Amino acid sequence: MRKFTGDRLLLATHNAGKLDEMRALLGPRGITVVGAAELGLAEPEETEATFVGNARIKAHAAAQATGLPALADDSGIEVDGLGGAPGVHTADWAQTDNGRDFDMAMERTWAALEEAKAPYPRTARFRATLVLAWPDGHDEVFEGKAEGEVIWPTRGAHGHGYDPMFQPRGETRTFAEMPAEEKNAISHRADAVRQLLVCLAPVRRITTGSPFEEKWAFSRAVVKGDWCFVAGVTGYDYTTMTMPDAPVDQARNCFATIRKVLEEGGFSLSDVVRVQYTITDAAYGDQIAPALQEALGDVRPASTMVVAGLVTPEMKVEVEVTAFRG
Repeated sequence: MRKFTGDRLLLATHNAGKLDEMRALLGPRGITVVGAAELGLAEPEETEATFVGNARIKAHAAAQATGLPALADDSGIEVDGLGGAPGVHTADWAQTDNGRDFDMAMERTWAALEEAKAPYPRTARFRATLVLAWPDGHDEVFEGKAEGEVIWPTRGAHGHGYDPMFQPRGETRTFAEMPAEEKNAISHRADAVRQLLVCLAPVRRITTGSPFEEKWAFSRAVVKGDWCFVAGVTGYDYTTMTMPDAPVDQARNCFATIRKVLEEGGFSLSDVVRVQYTITDAAYGDQIAPALQEALGDVRPASTMVVAGLVTPEMKVEVEVTAFRG
C-alpha cells in the first residue's frame, strides 16, 4: 500500500456535509482537509455503475487538475426491500430542478417500500467508498458500511442526506438524532476512514523547543495512528526555561506541557491510559499528589512511580504519559 505522507488533503467533493464530516474525522489526526470548491474545481460527471467507479472518477480528476493527491468519496444507501436501490443513484433520487431535496427522496423511498409491501424490519445499509488518487495515476481504495434499517416517520435534525430515516443496527436513534461525534464513530464513512488511516498514518513528531530535545536527539511526543507517546517531561516552563523549586509546582508545569503537547497531537488528558512518575525523593510523592489529582483525578490511568535521579539537581519530578484515542 502506498502511504500518504502529507498533512493537507484535497477532498474531491462539493458536498458541505461530507466535507464537515471528513474534517471531523481527520482533523484530530493532524490532517487539514480542503474541499474541491475552495480550489474552484468543477464536478466531473459520475458515469460508473459502482461506488468505487464513481469515486475513482472524482479522485483522479481532482489529482490531475491540481497535481495533488486527492481523496474522493462515493456513498449511498442500499435498501434491501428495493433490491438495493437507490444505491449509486442515491443523490439522483434527491435531484430537482432547484437542487437536491432529500426530504423528497426519503418520501419517495418509503413510498416505494410501501408499494412493494416490503417486510419489517426494512433493512438497509449505508455504503461509502473512498479512493485516494495520486497525480501519477496510482490509487488506493477503502470501503466501509453501516448496517441498519430505514424507519418512518423520519426523526432528528442533525446530519445530512438520508440520516433522518436510517437507524443503525443496535440503536434506537437515527443518525440524525445523534451528535456528530457519535455518528462519526460508527458511520459507513468512519468505517472506510479507519481503513484509510492505515495509509494516512505517518509518524508525527512534536517538539516543545526545549534545548534538551535538540541536545539528546529526541521528540517531546510521537503520534502514530490513535496512540501518542509523550517523553519524560520535567517541571520547566519551556518558554522561559525556568524551574520552580516546589515539587508540586514542578508537577503542575509537567502537566501544563503535557496538555499542550497532547492537544497539538489531537489528544487530551482524558485520553491518557498510562503514566510513569519519576521523583528524586520518596517524600515528594505526597507533595505532588494535589497536582496529580488536578490533572488526572477523573481519568485514573494505570501508573507507576519510581524514585530515581534526574539529569540536573533542580529536577525533582518527571512525568511520562501514553495516550490512546479510542
